[in-house]
Amino acid sequence: MKIGEAMRISLLIGSIVLLAACAGASPRAKTDEGVSGRWRGVVLRNGLRAPIAVELSQQDRGWRGRFSAGDNTVALQDVRVTATSVHFELPGEGTFEGAVAGDSMAGSISGANTGSFALERHDANEPRWEIYPRGP
Repeated sequence: MKIGEAMRISLLIGSIVLLAACAGASPRAKTDEGVSGRWRGVVLRNGLRAPIAVELSQQDRGWRGRFSAGDNTVALQDVRVTATSVHFELPGEGTFEGAVAGDSMAGSISGANTGSFALERHDANEPRWEIYPRGP
């Protein structure tokens, strides 16, 4: 066997080993932090749609959030988040349970006022969202 052939075989074997190692590597698991941010969308109750905004942020070992509708902003209670789900309570409005997929969040509202909600993530660098910037 010539030196050139031996070198080519060594490079081929090395390339195959490298490709096999890369193929076995799995992508990094998503963390709960992916849910942090500003979300905008609608809540649907009794056939009526109302625009809303939700902001979620991880604080130490827990989660905090704010809910905005019109000129009102209220702190969320009992905020729980996983990589694919969200739960929060809004005093007097109900419990929100939703699924998160990428930049979309949707779910149901239970309690005194039932309904559903659908939200999309918005860039934190965008100006604050005004639900009715020039009136209804």
